[in-house]
Amino acid sequence: MPQCAKILFVDDDSSVLDSLRRSLGRCYALVTARGPEEGLCALAEKGPFAVIVSDLRMPGLSGLEFLRRAKEIAPQAVAIMLTGHGDLDTAMAAINEGDIFRFLTKPCPPPILSRALDAAITQYHLVATDRELLRVTLENAQLKEDVERIMRHDLKTPLTTIISLPQVLRLADNLDDDQRDMLSLIEDAGYTVLAMVNLSTALFKMERDQYVLDPADVDIVPTLRKLFAAHADTAETHALALELTLDGCPAAPEAAFAVRGEELLCYSMLANLLANAVEASPDSGRVTVDLRQEAGMARITLANQGAVPESVRERFFEKYATAGKPKGTGLGTYSARRIALVHGGDIAMATDDVTGTVVTVSLPRA
Repeated sequence: MPQCAKILFVDDDSSVLDSLRRSLGRCYALVTARGPEEGLCALAEKGPFAVIVSDLRMPGLSGLEFLRRAKEIAPQAVAIMLTGHGDLDTAMAAINEGDIFRFLTKPCPPPILSRALDAAITQYHLVATDRELLRVTLENAQLKEDVERIMRHDLKTPLTTIISLPQVLRLADNLDDDQRDMLSLIEDAGYTVLAMVNLSTALFKMERDQYVLDPADVDIVPTLRKLFAAHADTAETHALALELTLDGCPAAPEAAFAVRGEELLCYSMLANLLANAVEASPDSGRVTVDLRQEAGMARITLANQGAVPESVRERFFEKYATAGKPKGTGLGTYSARRIALVHGGDIAMATDDVTGTVVTVSLPRA
């Protein structure tokens, strides 16, 4: 972005302006104006200006009043007060009331005035650069948001095809039960991906405190059983025991445990927490999820025998906090806690090298 270096001098004494033009005109792009009214016209017609230098006592408008009006026309310009009335009270008023960068007294030697002008131009360029950087940053953030919104929208079209195709294929008469089960898995996976695309929009709104929850009674036992099934191969490979308990006892096939919330958000939250527990658990270990009602809240406790690394214990729920996971983003526990909070609940974590890690989710009861 081109940056201006023009300087406007405003004084009611024409001899002062002539002197300034002679001493500084070859080094700076100067515009002079005799009096405040002419100065305001110059700002409107000959700007932009990087620096405005004004006398303090002028007929019609004082230098302070002139600079206040000048700020309305040229808010980015740096103001310098140049006056023959150099008492301390005047200087303090000029700086405090007029947003003055420098206060100089007449007669001001050209070297001192030049140094002040150079500092003011540098200040102008610094502020202009910061402003441009902020503009570009905001513009890029908006562009990123627009691209992500378009991608979420465009992903839904092929996902709809993936979901509907198994439904059509299952109508064939020559499929056995295993093939039908495989088609159901494909359909479920498609619905899961579609739900995750929709979830990204919800999390985006949570980041801006704009999400409006639409709660309902949600039985999370089927969700947990589905998540256990998704980790079954990993559990078998590492000899892990996955246990679902209700009040400390094994959950019966017909068991139910209802919370008040949104099913998709609860699924995402529990999926992240359970995945962490499975990944952190040592081989031949045990991962348990216990459900119980306590103090008017639903408590979901996930426990595993692996300890959280010390480097991230204090930052467990912070964004991008991760350790020891090559593909970890550090967003799983962060998003899980955001989801719990938007439900009116919370998540707590306790860990040590002896007993392992316990993550407790609190959600409103159904």
